[in-house]
Amino acid sequence: LHAKQEAFLDGFVHAFEFLGGVPTEGLLDNLKTAVIKILQGRDRLEQEAFIGLQAHYVFKAEFCNPASGNEKGRIEGTVGYVRRNALVPLPEVQSINELNEYLQNWCLKEAGRTHVPNKSETVLEMWEKEKEILHPLPINRFEACKLLSCKVNKTSLITVETNRYSVPYSYAGQAVWTKNFVDRVIVVAQNRVIAEHPRSYERNQVITVLDHYLEVLLKKPRAIRDAHAFQSTEIPDVFKRFHLKMREQEGSEGDRKFIRILLLHRDIGMENLTKALLEAEKTQVFRYEEVHEIIQRLTHQNIPISTLPTDKTPVNLLDYKVNKSSIEQYGQLTGGTRK
Repeated sequence: LHAKQEAFLDGFVHAFEFLGGVPTEGLLDNLKTAVIKILQGRDRLEQEAFIGLQAHYVFKAEFCNPASGNEKGRIEGTVGYVRRNALVPLPEVQSINELNEYLQNWCLKEAGRTHVPNKSETVLEMWEKEKEILHPLPINRFEACKLLSCKVNKTSLITVETNRYSVPYSYAGQAVWTKNFVDRVIVVAQNRVIAEHPRSYERNQVITVLDHYLEVLLKKPRAIRDAHAFQSTEIPDVFKRFHLKMREQEGSEGDRKFIRILLLHRDIGMENLTKALLEAEKTQVFRYEEVHEIIQRLTHQNIPISTLPTDKTPVNLLDYKVNKSSIEQYGQLTGGTRK
């Protein structure tokens, strides 16, 4: 989608994994994502991230002389060949991933039918011989990302290229690191991952995860009604319908109990919680206890039911008394005889 440094590095990672190994050296143009400054002759002041990539995969980069197209004529010719043959007519695809898959399949098919100049072998046959001398891939994958420092604002959001992403509310006001990959943004604090989001390439977007705000919503339950994270299209519609019913029946206490329901996803996952809400909706019983009972049936596990502190319990429940069973009443039902 772009030619930023993380995309440039990501291309190497995917290429080496597709090839199944690493060549000894590579010939590159003097692009800014790899070169900071052109020095004398073939010497270059290289980008730190690109040096890290070479060290990780153990290969050496050689650079063309400036304005010397003859040094990479085969590359320029191949780009034109692919453009004319693979992209005419323009392929109809729904995503960049689908386009990449189409191009990869086209290349493999082309390699299987095209012969190497002055050789009897096809490109694919020649490649089978050449790949035996590649260096093996390292055990760990190179992190093709751009590392940035951010500060979490009071609404538990960080800003990356005009877009804002949520992190758990407990990190509000703290400094964190973001790893900006081509397809995702990973947020790290105290040497552990605290959030991960799909990367947005639009502008001024707010990407939130409801789970990041549940603890603070327990303290301010009415805020769930207008919470940005709860309005996300990622939240199944049954959650919004169930919350509306609980709010109609119990007001702000319904908000609080619904947030307790949301917290259950940490134990059973979002899929099981969605199933439980759909099942409870069929019975038209919009209560925490009903959802909890359904979850136990669905998951076959005993999840302890959370209780409200006395000061948060509705007054009418505190006043409610249950009479103990009487043996005398049982005797009346059985005719008064006891053995």
